[in-house]
Amino acid sequence: MPRLPFPADTDDFSDETRAAVRHILETRKSMPPPSSYLTYAGAAGARLSDLVDHLRYHTSLTAAESELAICVANRAANADFIWSAHTRLGLAAGTREEALHAVDTYGPLDDLTDDEALIIRFGRELLEAPAVSDEMFAAVRARYGEKGLLELTAVMSVYMMNANILRAMEHKAAPDARHLTPRKS
Repeated sequence: MPRLPFPADTDDFSDETRAAVRHILETRKSMPPPSSYLTYAGAAGARLSDLVDHLRYHTSLTAAESELAICVANRAANADFIWSAHTRLGLAAGTREEALHAVDTYGPLDDLTDDEALIIRFGRELLEAPAVSDEMFAAVRARYGEKGLLELTAVMSVYMMNANILRAMEHKAAPDARHLTPRKS
């Protein structure tokens, strides 16, 4: 059970929260967490929802690349709820099961496409290493250009924030969801 009630456009919530809820419903047609929880902070929830929408649907990345990047971030954050949703969305968008398996298990990248391996390696450095190496930066820049480099960085980063919001709320994946493989010690 989440730690706070799911915000709605009712008298139980502040005017700021209600306005943000209405914005998300108008623009997204649903109230996906974590943007919905961030409506407790008023317009921040609406702006997060708009940013997520932009980074998922309006960048130079393909849908499969975006979804793979999101899954890399959610593996790094150990975020089952988002992982379950985005593995499904990723498969529908053309992300290959082999790439998702490599992300989930921290497996080898040898049998993946060059682009899949690059996105995963970049995400692992960006989100789990102390720094992004010059070599990695140059490789991503060479493949995706400055725009794509920053779009990959932003989409992975915003999903790390999403995972933290869900962790604070204790918003869990359903028991029958596709869960992450437990990390090895």
